[in-house]
Amino acid sequence: MVHRGDFKLRNLVNAIVLISVLTTLGASILISYYNEKKSLTRTTFELNKAYADKIADTVDGLFSNLKQGLAVTGEYLQKDLKRPDMFEQLELFRLNHTSLNTISLVDRSGIITNTSPYNSDVIGKKIMPDVEKLFIQQRPIISEPFYTNANYLSVAIIQPLFNEYGEFIGALGGTIRLHETNMFNVVLGDKLKGEDGSYFFVVSSEGNLIYHPDPARIGDQVGENPAVSELLQGRSGMRRLINTKGVDMLASYTYMKESRWGIVAQTPMKVVLADAHHLVRQVLLYVIPIVLVFMFAIYILIRKMSEPLLRLANYAAKLSTNNLEQEEPPRIHSWMYEANKLHRAFSLAVTHLRTEFDDLSHISQTDPLTGVYNRRTMELFMQNLISQQNPFAILVLDIDHFKKVNDTYGHVVGDQVLQLLAKSLQNSLGKSGAIFRYGGEEFVILLPNTSLKTAMRRAETARRAMEEMRSPSGKPITVSIGVASFPDTTKDVDELIAYADKALYRAKSMGRNRVESA
Repeated sequence: MVHRGDFKLRNLVNAIVLISVLTTLGASILISYYNEKKSLTRTTFELNKAYADKIADTVDGLFSNLKQGLAVTGEYLQKDLKRPDMFEQLELFRLNHTSLNTISLVDRSGIITNTSPYNSDVIGKKIMPDVEKLFIQQRPIISEPFYTNANYLSVAIIQPLFNEYGEFIGALGGTIRLHETNMFNVVLGDKLKGEDGSYFFVVSSEGNLIYHPDPARIGDQVGENPAVSELLQGRSGMRRLINTKGVDMLASYTYMKESRWGIVAQTPMKVVLADAHHLVRQVLLYVIPIVLVFMFAIYILIRKMSEPLLRLANYAAKLSTNNLEQEEPPRIHSWMYEANKLHRAFSLAVTHLRTEFDDLSHISQTDPLTGVYNRRTMELFMQNLISQQNPFAILVLDIDHFKKVNDTYGHVVGDQVLQLLAKSLQNSLGKSGAIFRYGGEEFVILLPNTSLKTAMRRAETARRAMEEMRSPSGKPITVSIGVASFPDTTKDVDELIAYADKALYRAKSMGRNRVESA
């Protein structure tokens, strides 16, 4: 007879409990890390954006004041450009506007006739070619950075002058030397760089650095930076990008309408990842001792619970034809009671663990505000449908003028509008489609086994339902919808979303509150 090693039941149960606890712990840590990373990324974007907006408003205000001051002074001086106290007037204006390094008066030919502070080296000479290009436009304007004859990197604010007949007679110009201390350095000075590696920089309307934590980089061309590219098109926003130095950054950027400059606030992605890693370390530091204590207690408990089974096993091992009548069996009733309790407790533990996994899975798959699926779940849905070659339609919809709702009524009402839209879509679609929050005020609907024509009707139904609902803002809330289908429109996932997006933006451009197909 081949002897086989015994495997005790309590060791098996201990192993199962250990695996279950470690699996739950691992899943909890992974989900916590993912959510913390997502939360930190969103918070970093929002803080940087708020800071960039605040600085942009301040800088725009300074430029507005400078332009207004130049306009008022120019209106006063243009009555007589040969007045004897011209230098005193220029000097007075410069002293009252300390952000300007120099003030110059230029005649209609582009010849400098007076300066503050007085500079005999430039009086009587023609203005710089870079400034002359703007001078001849005969309108208030802010120049791109340029180097003066004295090799100062500067920007100029130009105010044209006209006589009483409306004829152009010259210009009043103020210059700011970017490498010297001025009002804008005071505004930006201690904000340009943070201890965590975050920093801000300002670019001109052509993508040249105007302010930067590294003074040596002022004047560099950084138009290839994705955030700067957006600013050059007059757009503000937030995005993750690789900057011109190859660093992974979370960038928020704001366009300044007054100066046509842009400010970019960037935080290294590694900072966010470091904070998320710190969270994992903290969880492990506090949870592992608790888990060890818990496992030790479980081990003792299982040892006690297995004693009746062990006694029964020992009894069975001693049984033979010789001692069958002599050996008293253990109390089977006691053994049965303990075995049933163990089975029940284990079943409850497994049920509890499954419930936890279900809850964690639900949290990771849904949007916490609206209760619909999130973008990550949408990608899984689409991959599953495409892998099985099941046809489906995709609806991409966006709330019209949602920013105006937030700005006018606040984010609480904005959140209520998002919840209202999710509820309206669920009521309109029932169980025939899956609803996802794609980001911000943008939602996506997947309709399996639905043609483009049918999807257009369903989209129109959803649009009308939203239009007719009572909005938390008290104003009508409408949506624009773009529709595409697989595989009729395209068989590529990215192209399918892109086509639906284009249809959405076409609906926006055609007046909003409408449905357009790819």
